[in-house]
Amino acid sequence: MSLCSYWRKVLSVLSLLGGLTSALHAQIQPATTQYMFHPQLSNPAFYGQQEGIRFAAVYRHQWAKLEGQPQTLHAAADAYLPAIKGAAGLVVANDRLGAYNNTTLQAGYTYIQDIRKKVKIGIGLNAGMVFSKLDGTQLITPQGDESGLNDDALSNQLQKSIRPHFSVGVSVVHKWIEAGISYSNVLQSSDKLDGVNVSLRPVYGGVLQTYVSSKIKVSDDFTLKPSVLVYSDFKKVQTELSIMAGYKEYVYLGVNVRGYNKRSFESLSPIVAVMPVKNLSIIYNYDVSLTKLNAVNKGTHEISLSYLLPNKKIYKSPKIINNPRFL
Repeated sequence: MSLCSYWRKVLSVLSLLGGLTSALHAQIQPATTQYMFHPQLSNPAFYGQQEGIRFAAVYRHQWAKLEGQPQTLHAAADAYLPAIKGAAGLVVANDRLGAYNNTTLQAGYTYIQDIRKKVKIGIGLNAGMVFSKLDGTQLITPQGDESGLNDDALSNQLQKSIRPHFSVGVSVVHKWIEAGISYSNVLQSSDKLDGVNVSLRPVYGGVLQTYVSSKIKVSDDFTLKPSVLVYSDFKKVQTELSIMAGYKEYVYLGVNVRGYNKRSFESLSPIVAVMPVKNLSIIYNYDVSLTKLNAVNKGTHEISLSYLLPNKKIYKSPKIINNPRFL
């Protein structure tokens, strides 16, 4: 059997086991190469930091050539609300891995404190639910064939599970730098899928994430935006490093490096971001796999769209009428 044929036949099982078994952890959490543009997706402390209503949608199609490849969709909205001294936000995410499907719904609040109108500190909390689904009819084990599993540890039926999800975060935002720390899956809950061997049920540990990004003004027209993201489940560490060059906030070009260390170099990703009109951003990147997996996939595509409606367009200052008594 060729390598490509083998992947097509059992990728759904491998993708599932990457999240199910304690021995295999292919990915700590769904990745996004565009983390520097959408920090609110993983850290609620970034809700409302742009003082307006912000909408974002991100679609990631990973390992495009492989059957059953991971696909992730994020949709988010957050708003700065002066009346509650902070912001509210909502994130909906769907992550598909072969026969396994996760849908996460989260809503949160961030308390925002200004320090001399130069620095904003945010403390955020997300609460929500994760709806998991395992379609056993799509699973094929090495001992089975196209007609079934032939494995007593797995079910060939559709299984569903619901578990709570909480995350907390802190952010610091300045005109030229932003940083945040978050901890997701605080309860470390697990799926309870009927008909699946207990040892193979998905176990989700907490993930600690640290993010730092800055803007360096090179000239009146050009800026550099270096960013770093490090996250860990306390067993493994994943790193992201990027550098973006921007012209007048109209266009950014750059590159992101994922998983670089002494033993591995996972991917290299060119990124382009354009702002055709004020407050509207369109971002695209293509991840080139640098591992042996590159031989059987066509890389990863990711595209996002975001829009910010500033508060000044919503809350208009009242008309001032001068009174002669106080002139």
